[in-house]
Parts: sequence; C-alpha cells; structure tokens
Amino acid sequence: YARRVKRIFPALILVLALSFVFAWFVLFADELKQLGNHVLRAAVFLSNFVLWRESGYFDNAAETKPLLHLWSLGIEEQFYVVWPLIVWSIWRLKAWRWQLMCVLAVTSFAWNVYQSQHDLTHDFYSPLTRFWELLCGALLAYPYTASRQPNHSVGGVGSASAQIRTVLGALLLVMAIFLINSDQRFPGAWALLPVVGAVLVISGGGQTWVSQTIFANPFAVWIGTISYPLYLWHWPIFSYARIIEGGTPSLAFRVSAIGASIALAWLTFKWIEKPLRFSWTFRYKTMVLVFAMAGLGSLGYVTNKMNGYPMRAVMQQQVMHVGDISHDEFHNYFQQHFSPCEEPSIQKSAEVWRGMVRCFQSKPDAPVNLAILGDSHAEHLFLGLAEALPHLNVAFYTKGALPVLGASEFQVIFKHVLSTESIHSVLIAANWEGKLKEPGAPEKFVMDFDQTLKALRAADKRVFVMTDLPQFDFDPQRCKFQRPLTQSTQCDEPRQAYITERQVYLPALQRVQNLNPGTQLLDVSDLMCTDHVCSMTRDKQLLYRDNNHLNILGSQFVGAQIAAKLKLTQLSHPTGQTQQP
Repeated sequence: YARRVKRIFPALILVLALSFVFAWFVLFADELKQLGNHVLRAAVFLSNFVLWRESGYFDNAAETKPLLHLWSLGIEEQFYVVWPLIVWSIWRLKAWRWQLMCVLAVTSFAWNVYQSQHDLTHDFYSPLTRFWELLCGALLAYPYTASRQPNHSVGGVGSASAQIRTVLGALLLVMAIFLINSDQRFPGAWALLPVVGAVLVISGGGQTWVSQTIFANPFAVWIGTISYPLYLWHWPIFSYARIIEGGTPSLAFRVSAIGASIALAWLTFKWIEKPLRFSWTFRYKTMVLVFAMAGLGSLGYVTNKMNGYPMRAVMQQQVMHVGDISHDEFHNYFQQHFSPCEEPSIQKSAEVWRGMVRCFQSKPDAPVNLAILGDSHAEHLFLGLAEALPHLNVAFYTKGALPVLGASEFQVIFKHVLSTESIHSVLIAANWEGKLKEPGAPEKFVMDFDQTLKALRAADKRVFVMTDLPQFDFDPQRCKFQRPLTQSTQCDEPRQAYITERQVYLPALQRVQNLNPGTQLLDVSDLMCTDHVCSMTRDKQLLYRDNNHLNILGSQFVGAQIAAKLKLTQLSHPTGQTQQP
C-alpha cells in the first residue's frame, strides 16, 4: 500500500491542486461547489460513487466535469484495497486458487452483462461490474513462477502461439476502437474486446513481431512512460476548454489541448512523479503524501459546504440575461406553487428528482382537466400552462420512454387518462429527435402512436401533439454570463441546426396526424426562431436552464403561447365532448 501511495499520489495531488486553483478563477459558484465535492471524492478514491449518484437525465454534461475521468482510478484503487485481502484468504487453498479466481471474474462479468441491460449507469460506475477487468490481469499473472518466468504450457514467449496471441489481441483492440461508440451499451459484453485484447497482447510477451514493431518502438514506450500523468491531465484540460468555450472547442483548440496534455504529462513525470517516487528518500514520504491528499480532500469538502464561494470576483461578472439556470430552482418552484398528483397509481410509479416525485397538478383536491404526457420535454411545459390556464386543473405524467400505449412505462398513465372523464384534453410532447433517431424507430413509432391517438380520441379526449423546441449546442451559462477569460456570450445558433433536428421526427408526426384528422399538431418552431437563427433568449430574458430544457421564465413564455394557440382559455370546465380548436 505504501508503494501504491508513492506511485499514485504525487501526480494526482498536483493535478487536483492545479485543477482547483484554475477553477477558482473560471468556474461559477454552482460549478465550483460540484468540483469541490469531486475533489473530496477523488482524494478518497470514491469518484465513481459520486458520479453514479449524480447521473440522471438532468445531470450536467460529462464534458463540464473536470475530474470526471477519476472514476476509473477510484475503481482501480478499490480493487487494490480488497484484492490483497481476497488473495490472503484463498492462498492456503492451493488446489483451488485458480478456480476461485475464475469464479470471481466470471461472476463479476455476468453481473456486468446483466446490469448493461437493466441499469447502464450502475454497470458503468459500480466496482462489482468492473472488477472482472482487473481480475483478468490477476489471472494472467498467476501462472508466473517465483522466478517470474511465464508458464510455457500454452506456448512460450516468442513462440508461434505467442505470435498468434499478440496478433489476435491487437486485432481485438483495433476492433474496440472502431466498433465501440456511444450507441453501444458499454461496458457490457463489449468490454471483452479491449480487455481480452490486452490480455492476449500481454500474454504474448515482448519478443513477438507485434510487440517489437508497435508496442516496443521508442515513441510508444515514451507514451507508456508518461501514461499515468497523461491520463490525469488530459480530461481537465479538455473539460476546461469546453467550459470556457461554452461548447465544443474548435479543432485548433483541441489540437492545442492534446499538445498541452502531453507536455504537462512529461513535465509531471520528470519533475514530480519520478523524483518523489525514486529520488526523495525522506523517511516519512508516505505520511507526507497521505496528509497532503487529506488536505486537498478537506479543501474540497469546505468548498462544497460553502456553496462554491459565491462572493468570489468571478461571480461579480456582468449578468447579460436574467433567468434561472438551475434544475433545483426549477423543480423547487413546483413544490412551492403546485400540488403532487393525487392519482395513487401514477404517483407511486413516478420518477424522482433528488427526493421530489416528478408528478404534479396545478390544483389540489380537484379533478384534472388537462393532462400533459411525455418525458422531461413535456414536464417543462407544465409550469407555464398551469399559470396560463388558472381555471383548469393541469397535471403532467411523464416517463423516459416514448408516450405510446405499447410502452410498459406508460401503461398505468394511459389507463388512468383513458378512464378519467374529467380529463378532456391531452397534450403530448417529448424529445422526439432523441427518441426517433435510431434506424427503424420512426416506422414503429407511427404504428404505436397511431394506436395511442385513436384510443384517446375514442375516449372523447381533445388531443394535441407538440413539436419539440430547439436544442442548442452550448450551455446557457454562456448566454447568462460573460465567461471569464473570453469575456464573450453566445445565445443563438443557426436555424439550420433546428431544421436538421426536426427532419428526424416531423415526418412521423405528420403521418400520424394524417391518420388522425381530429388531432392537432402544434408547431412551435416560431417561438424561439427567426428565419435565420434560433435563440434561447427573448427580451433580455434567458429561457433555458440547460441546452434543451426550459427554465421558469421559458416555461411561462411558452405556456402562454401554447394556451393562446390552442384556445384552451375558452375551456372553463370539462365537457366530455371533443372540440375542434
């Protein structure tokens, strides 16, 4: 454990410290508060657990978390805490060591595959679903003798068998690079490609053609030498670039970031990691490193408790547009002004945001008149519609799936809506582009949604389907404030991006409307866009809280516009009859 401290701590302490110092001058209070918590968790190697807890639909983008990458270091160190204890416990069972290690690895892998189909966030961050990857290294090391010579039962180093293994391993690694992307349910079974590939390459030894040609050339060896500090530096640099730019940095910026990462990694190895690990012979070196890490953790804890020090100079920057950019503030508004939905079956199965059940209605102890169905893009309409229609009892019932009868998540919701006579109007909205971009998804959606609308119309519901609002490629902070260093703002982007989004889903919605003439398709493309640009502001007011969700002001604006377009203000009480707007 002392060797692990000397190996891991010096470079990590430097990166954490400098990341915090830079953050002090460029991050806003809510961002620094979160970073403080991440510094604390990184100092005790529990980053994976805090990121696991934070994950969710409203989590800020991964690219805006400068210490996100330390989740993997956390899992590695958690493994190194428990693995020696496991080895100690099974070492007396000489005849069963290999078998028991295999059982542990297979069990962890099986749990990983299971979770990849049920809870991908759990699968990604849980040490139990990741330990098999590290156990593969243990299984590879086990056959080595005390003299550290490899077991030749499967072919020695440099043998034909070793040559084949390294070639196959290299091919698996190349396949992993090209086949694994954000659309795959990773890790799951996909993780076999890089893990087995690495095992095969390492098992072949250093004398094979692949190893000598690719992995043993001077440049590859040099990259391997600085790989740990390079791992530590690369993500904070790219993340801060994303934060400062407020969007994806330019190609030139990204190339410069790669160069800066490599340069800092080499300097860290040469002047910090190597001297402290090998040259500094101070007797209490391990203790000093542990105390330094504990100090950084304490700094992170205090920063989080002080809410990111909102009185810093950076927080006094000029506010360019008024409007909230906090998910907490938006959802707290619900709790302060509206009532939890009263249908027990829906409330019981509703999604939860930080302890708040995401199911509300505008009036307590009264029958619901207008039901808003969909996902979070339906939820963010509720606030504005509820305030624009004070004579109606408005409710929202949302899930992460498509709002169709065939979706198991919506079964309870549709059963209630179809059987409740007081609900005379239904508005359906969703992140259509995000849910219909997969090949074949629009065709299946048309069939399912057609069945859904026919069922609603048969139950004498007045049905409205809304197109989605623009989604932006930058953070609203860049619009609300002048970001330090750049002193720039951005609030709009070309309308063409919105047109491209709509092309994914609009034909499908129009086809369903043609199949259901009594349903009104509400096109809201004019609310945020002119002929040339789409903007997340109006009259100096910021209308978005992230790049695709309305804030309080945005919901109030859009809700009022929808109410006027649909003439819902004319409905003062449920009629039980289908009315044409």
